[in-house]
Amino acid sequence: MGKPFINLAVSKAIENYLKYKGKLEEPMFSTFPVFVIRTLIYIYGELDIINPYITQNEHNMGGFDSNLAKYGFSLDKIQDFKNQFLVYEQELSLNKVPNTAFLKIEKYLIEMYFCKQKTMRISVDLQEEFKTYLYLPENSNPFIQQELNRVVLDKNELSLYFNSLAFEANHNFSIEELRRNTLVPEAYTLLGYSLDQINTLSDVDLRNVNNQIYAYFRVNANLPDRDDYLQKAINYYKKYGNRVTSGNGYVDFLLFASVFATAIFILILVFFNR
Repeated sequence: MGKPFINLAVSKAIENYLKYKGKLEEPMFSTFPVFVIRTLIYIYGELDIINPYITQNEHNMGGFDSNLAKYGFSLDKIQDFKNQFLVYEQELSLNKVPNTAFLKIEKYLIEMYFCKQKTMRISVDLQEEFKTYLYLPENSNPFIQQELNRVVLDKNELSLYFNSLAFEANHNFSIEELRRNTLVPEAYTLLGYSLDQINTLSDVDLRNVNNQIYAYFRVNANLPDRDDYLQKAINYYKKYGNRVTSGNGYVDFLLFASVFATAIFILILVFFNR
């Protein structure tokens, strides 16, 4: 007997696939390791899975690893995926429930499929066909149900995982870095915060403090130029020790100008009535 391909468990699974693929009713063809090979073939095609076995090409170009990575599935996960075949058999021999390797392998297969869907832009309708290869509680295959009963506690775990990845794949998400928005230092010190305190706040806590400061100075936090109005409010507060604001930046400016003009008018009256 020659050297096993990848490891003994993977090699045996591929050998059993080849031996029984013309005998669909044969129970060996529906054992979990063989079903995993069948699932890989559904995702990648038989040539990409069987040809590396025939040529004993695991790591080189056109080999097992590169074929599994062609849609973006990471090489680190591929290595772990192969190792989990052995872990599955070990946990099975120990009657460990849940069989963590079983769940890991299935989740990797789901990830591989959605890598392909994203890269190849395949129809979302094909998800239902792919699900017939997965160990889901709604799958009517008796061999799948038998394995679920044997190795897991929560039959819905894989369904929930599939649904979460399907939701992500079917919706366009863009992740943007949340910029840390720090106000002018005086905004904090006037309200009794030290700058050291502000620097140690989390982004969420800083956002809450900023909103409190806007509210204190009665500046509308939704205005695009709110920081300009905040600076004017701070300048006024420093000069007159009071907050004169309406909550609307433009109106605040007019109100400030009105108060300032009134003060100048009073000074003029005092000067000319001496």
